[in-house]
Amino acid sequence: MEYALVVLVACMVATSRALPQGANIPAGACISMTPSPAASNHGAVPQDKSVTPSPYSVKADGMYYTTGQYVTVYITGPAFKGFMIQARSASNASNTDALGTWMATNGTIQNNNCNALVHVDNLPKNNLTLKWMPPAMEMGAIKFMATVVKDKATFWIENLSDQLMYTNVTMTTMAASTKVPETTTDNGSATISVSLLALSVAVLKHLF
Repeated sequence: MEYALVVLVACMVATSRALPQGANIPAGACISMTPSPAASNHGAVPQDKSVTPSPYSVKADGMYYTTGQYVTVYITGPAFKGFMIQARSASNASNTDALGTWMATNGTIQNNNCNALVHVDNLPKNNLTLKWMPPAMEMGAIKFMATVVKDKATFWIENLSDQLMYTNVTMTTMAASTKVPETTTDNGSATISVSLLALSVAVLKHLF
């Protein structure tokens, strides 16, 4: 029984292989974000999205970013084993530099060579919540781009988020300054007086 238990544990460890330094990213993949097609690695090429659309989504928790304030980023979809994500310029397609830095959480680590966040094991994962810190200076519009690996031979590259625009006002300040006032009805109950035009103008004043 003890021997069987040891064998079982050993098999589990081998199956859920740990990568303490993060996913092994081959030379040149920092830009293409494409796993190696060599048989000793993934042994496959990316899925053709025109034939098999990616089931994964990359989304941020807002439409803006500002220096010194984390942006929450989500990777959602069916269970997957690995990923690599970068922030890049959305206003300059020729700029392939990865921007900002990432907060490493359980199961993730920042790959400093590629300035990307990657997985540290091949355990099934989904609906990841990640934290990205923008650069110390404005970089114009940015986007998040991820490669998501369902299994060794099945992966999708260039999973893109919507663009985020830069603002020099923190989201906390913006929320406080655009707070909608309360009014009181004759029977004493509080109601919210909503003016979409006034709210839009207040937000635009902060952004421009």
